[in-house]
Amino acid sequence: MLDSGTCVILLPEKRCFAGQRPSDRFARYSRRFKTDAGDTGESRQLQRHFHCFPESGWPIAALCRQRLSGDAGTAKWLRADPIYLQAEMRGARVMAISDFALTADDVDAVVSALQPAFADHGFGFSAGADGSFYIRSPENTELPEFLPLMDLLGCDLAGQLSNDRTWTGLFNECQITLHNHPLNVQRQRSGLLPVNGLWFWGGGVLPAAVTHNFETIHTDDSIINALTGHSEPERGGDVLLDLRHIRSWPDVESRFDESRTTLFDFADGSRWHWRPNWRLQFWRRNSIPVF
Repeated sequence: MLDSGTCVILLPEKRCFAGQRPSDRFARYSRRFKTDAGDTGESRQLQRHFHCFPESGWPIAALCRQRLSGDAGTAKWLRADPIYLQAEMRGARVMAISDFALTADDVDAVVSALQPAFADHGFGFSAGADGSFYIRSPENTELPEFLPLMDLLGCDLAGQLSNDRTWTGLFNECQITLHNHPLNVQRQRSGLLPVNGLWFWGGGVLPAAVTHNFETIHTDDSIINALTGHSEPERGGDVLLDLRHIRSWPDVESRFDESRTTLFDFADGSRWHWRPNWRLQFWRRNSIPVF
């Protein structure tokens, strides 16, 4: 196979492969890898490959809303995603951020319960088709920066909440309302995790364009699909493999083609670079990358 563009492999943090050793075949090539490091977190990982124009933050909420409903317009949007908080002595920790499997009736019940609180502040609150909720704010509203949902799991909320009283108040209002809501009483009786909070994130206006270099993208991720749904490749030729859900290193190795330029991009910021002509650099002997 001829080298035809770069194959970018998105991966979870390296610690997800702890205790696993690369095969002898992979080890031979990995001794010639070049390594570097970028910013940590899945959000920064995606921003290395997708770029919004004009550069005005990372407006995932508007992009997702546009893909789902086509009505993002010029408003500022935030996503409000269900989370499960576990109380601790000095605060609360985020223990789950997805897979709540809310039914259409569950979603309607949450919207009915919380819509008035958002309306009191001039915000619209509605459901999306993806199990998330969306906050529509006027164009002149200043939105604080919130940690992206995908980087929130396991965090102590004490250091993540905004100092803005409006948003802190809305966050607390959501918590109180959901804690006492019949939906969560029923979920707990059924052995399901309660939805006892909503996390606001991804704020901004729909960008004019999103650019990337990928001709082919293999993913089931709704965020990447929202980004690609509002974009065209800058030059094309590259391939993106989204393997962030994989925890078996042999499954990752099976996607590695030594005859193609490859970038292994981990969510912790670690990056391994490979070019096919490096096979001939017998004088180059690095340590085998480890987990």
